[in-house]
Amino acid sequence: MKRIFMAAVCLPLPLLAQNEEVHPYTKANISPVGFSYEDAAEDGCWTNAGEAAGIARAALEKQGIAFTDGDDAKTVLHLFIDAERSGGGCYGNSRLDLRGEVEWEGQPIMVVLRESGANFIGQANLDGVVPLLVDHMVGTDLGAFPDE
Repeated sequence: MKRIFMAAVCLPLPLLAQNEEVHPYTKANISPVGFSYEDAAEDGCWTNAGEAAGIARAALEKQGIAFTDGDDAKTVLHLFIDAERSGGGCYGNSRLDLRGEVEWEGQPIMVVLRESGANFIGQANLDGVVPLLVDHMVGTDLGAFPDE
C-alpha cells in the first residue's frame, strides 16, 4: 500500500511542472501591435466603438508596447463585443485576443497567441466597460512580458 500511495503523491509533481507557462513573447517581438474589433452589440449597448483603437493604443503604450495603425503590425489585438439589451440593461460577452502569424505546413496563418474574455449583465452600455477590459488584459498579461 505504501508504494501505491507514494506513486500517487509523486505523480502530480511532474504534471505541475508541465503546466508552468513558458512562452517566447516579449514586448519587443510582439511590437508593433495593431488593433481591430468586431461590434456585434445591439440596441445602443456599445455607443463609442470608434474610440476602441485609441483605448487600445493608450493601454499598449502605457505598458511600453509599440502600437501601429499601419500594415507593419507584427501582431494584432482583436476585440469582439457581443451584447444586447434586455430588461433595461445590456448583457453579453467580450473577447480580447492577441493574434500573430505563424507558419504551418509552409503557409502563413493567423493564430491566437493570448486571449481573455468576460461576461457582463445589467450594464447601461459598455462604453465604460471596454476600457477596463482592454486595460486589464494589456496591463496584466501583455504588460508582464519581458522587454526583450
